[in-house]
Amino acid sequence: MSKLNAAERKARDNARFSQRVDERRTKGEDVVAYVLGNKLAFKFLTKPERHEFKQREAALEEEAKLKKQQAFELKTEQELEKAEAAFTVPEE
Repeated sequence: MSKLNAAERKARDNARFSQRVDERRTKGEDVVAYVLGNKLAFKFLTKPERHEFKQREAALEEEAKLKKQQAFELKTEQELEKAEAAFTVPEE
């Protein structure tokens, strides 16, 4: 098998992504979900699909940010409780 140069690999990959996006679109599958998982296929979306992609990506980022913040707050609360427990004297 011959080795492909960078331009040939890029052309091959673009053809594959285009084909996969078109197949999903004809099957009625969620094309935007595919692109969320594989951002290299973004350039094969239509304008309405790109708009939906940007909205869903922003929502996912916001959700991840909230989860990270909640995890940080939980960790801080647990550390505070642990520190308070270390300084309290058990009553007898």
